[in-house]
Amino acid sequence: MKKILTLLSFITILSPSLVLVSCKTPNNNQDINKKTDENKKEEKNSSPTNEEKEEKTNSDKEDIQKDEPDNKSTNTIEEKKEKTDTFANKLKKELEDLLAKKQKQDIKEFASKLFSTYLEKSTQNKLPKDFSDLENRISKLFEESNFDEIKKELIVLFSESFNEKDGSIHEVSKKIKDLLGKVTKENKNSILEEIRNLFGEKVTKEFKEELKNKTTEINNLLTKDQYDSVKNKLFDLIDKISNLEKISIK
Repeated sequence: MKKILTLLSFITILSPSLVLVSCKTPNNNQDINKKTDENKKEEKNSSPTNEEKEEKTNSDKEDIQKDEPDNKSTNTIEEKKEKTDTFANKLKKELEDLLAKKQKQDIKEFASKLFSTYLEKSTQNKLPKDFSDLENRISKLFEESNFDEIKKELIVLFSESFNEKDGSIHEVSKKIKDLLGKVTKENKNSILEEIRNLFGEKVTKEFKEELKNKTTEINNLLTKDQYDSVKNKLFDLIDKISNLEKISIK
């Protein structure tokens, strides 16, 4: 392909000269040669050489590369972990500033965000395995036609995911009874789907309760002006978040 392009380029450069030659008389050879030489010089000056084209291409590539984000610095696991540590230290510095100024409301909001981040990340790491184990266990029980055990699993999930917003005890009991009555091999897929929903509700409930408890603990310490205790607990939390982040780095 490169040879073909070079040949075409060569033909393109020669073609104007050939036309001029065909239009002149044989008695004007000197003028023809002069004119041809002048045309060649003009074409040489106006048309970039292969070297010039290559230089321009390389220059364009360099310009594009300069404009592209440099991803090389984040390609290695170690560099990503270092960035995580840097961010953790930044969070600690922000917290120290808030504690030094004793800005209780800002500290509460800061702590709430930290707890939320920690619980989300810990759930992300733990949730898939826990649910996979449960789903495999239920599927195996279906294969064994062990419907009594499936019903027990459903009752436990209902009790763990129950929320007052779901309605009265009577309404929840009716839901459980209706669902248990559908536990058959034919309804395996719909039962597994219901188990997924119940498991999700259970995790959400646990998340909110733990977030509330941890936030209350920090608020109580702030009420007593125990800033050192707040600092220690939140520093420890930042380290845990950092470690969870590092675990997810691939």
